[in-house]
Amino acid sequence: MTANKTDVLVIGAGPTGLTMANLLTRSGVKVRILDKKAGPTQETRAIVVHAKILELLDRLDLTDKAFAEGEQLRSAQFFTQGRRTGKLTFLNGNGARRTPYPFGLIYGQDQTEHLLLQSLAETGVLVEWNTELLMLDQNPDGAWARVRVADGSEETIEALWIVGADGAHSPVRHALSLGFEGQTYLQTLFVADLDMEWEAGPRQGGMDMVRQGFFLFIPMHGEGHFRLFGSLPPEMANRDTITLDDVRHLVDTQSGLRVNILKARWISIYRTHQRLAERFRVGRVFLVGDAAHIHSPAGGQGMNTGIGDAFNLAWKLALVVKGEAHDRLLDSYEAERIPFARSILRGSDWGFQILDATRSDLRWFKLFVLPRLFRLISPLPIFQRRVFWLFSQLWTSYRNSPAVAEAESGKREPMAGDRAPYGFFEGGADAGKSIFTKLRDQDHHLFLFEGKRSAQSQTDFPGLEEQVQTLLNEYHVPIHLHALSAENHSLHNLYRADTCTLFLVRPDGHIAYRGKAENLASLRSYLDGLFSKSTNSIRDSATPQVASGS
Repeated sequence: MTANKTDVLVIGAGPTGLTMANLLTRSGVKVRILDKKAGPTQETRAIVVHAKILELLDRLDLTDKAFAEGEQLRSAQFFTQGRRTGKLTFLNGNGARRTPYPFGLIYGQDQTEHLLLQSLAETGVLVEWNTELLMLDQNPDGAWARVRVADGSEETIEALWIVGADGAHSPVRHALSLGFEGQTYLQTLFVADLDMEWEAGPRQGGMDMVRQGFFLFIPMHGEGHFRLFGSLPPEMANRDTITLDDVRHLVDTQSGLRVNILKARWISIYRTHQRLAERFRVGRVFLVGDAAHIHSPAGGQGMNTGIGDAFNLAWKLALVVKGEAHDRLLDSYEAERIPFARSILRGSDWGFQILDATRSDLRWFKLFVLPRLFRLISPLPIFQRRVFWLFSQLWTSYRNSPAVAEAESGKREPMAGDRAPYGFFEGGADAGKSIFTKLRDQDHHLFLFEGKRSAQSQTDFPGLEEQVQTLLNEYHVPIHLHALSAENHSLHNLYRADTCTLFLVRPDGHIAYRGKAENLASLRSYLDGLFSKSTNSIRDSATPQVASGS
């Protein structure tokens, strides 16, 4: 049987797989994406896109489109058995100084998939539905997948790399014989898509902690449209389905909140798990999303973490496929994302154990201690900022990654591996614009800061800028140089650039390299370790962009 060839085969067309396919094909990589389902998801449990992922989706020019169909979660009220205990406000001045998106966007997995499918179709790539993986094999030079297509015939696909984005029951993971350690929670949960009215208001989200678990009310797009999550009591835990009347009865008897449920679009029952694959890569095959890790619903982290996996891996794969980076760059995917996934698992597990507490001591803490504590601290701005920061994933950092280099002697943030801080230019043609406007693509960006103490130094800044550009011209990988004069005071303070400093920012928004600008040998050493040299010693290059008053 003759194999059909592609650069990357993506197996699974949920949000993670669709993000991978979008990023790869827009980077000039030949991609095929398939899924054994008949089409995209209709009933979903993932409904929140957090700030870090909104920043990443902006690189695909998709965030504004999501805003048009989503609902900003500006605040949430909290109750204990129907009694109000406090309120969290997410959209405030403090959050807006750290990200363009100081909120969670209520945007369901079904909406996210539709958005990504439309974006992918614009590139000419379509998902191959009703296509099932039968066998997977690989050698040092490539990988093969035998699949059964919609008409029942079989096809062999040869790829340089395969990405398994095929969910919690991942056939790709099984083919690699990888363990998937963790646990299945005892509690049975339900989710209902409802038209309803409740005492907190038509656009207000909230949570009620009750003796048998919790009820979580999420306002969706449209007046009176909500997604309700909740725990089923033991007597209903083994049922396959529940009715609208069952949902009404549960809320009326357990919550104490005044809720008027008018109509149900759909209702689903599910069990939740916490598991982590022992590895995220075996040879030429990678795992992303639920194929690599699954989470409790606490905090709405699962879909966000999967999309984050895709953004972390896709740019690395694209550079390697195009010959612009060495294969060793791909080692950093597992090194960066396994520790991150483990942190998310710990946090979501702790939160879920509290919310759905079955042990008497945890239940007592949830119903009596936590409400009193929350009532005291929830109005504090520092607490609200901290909660937003934890849920947003803006804290993501890869300082221990083999793909980042910290050439500064000090330990002041931001360091290599950290997310590049959000701030604004104050001088030149870019005055008033965010530094993030320079990152709205899938390339690397090198920021050359003149330094706050530049007036005291003897550095020839224009000459140094020219030397840096000459060095960048030696490499295949596109790296855009941006020179920031000292008049950009706030950015110099934000990046703590007291002296002339270089910050190389990766396509996923993380700092790849930080070092003194005069030490170009250190930057060269870093670039040599990961990226391939251009065949021409001097490559045609755009004029460096200078954010200054000159």
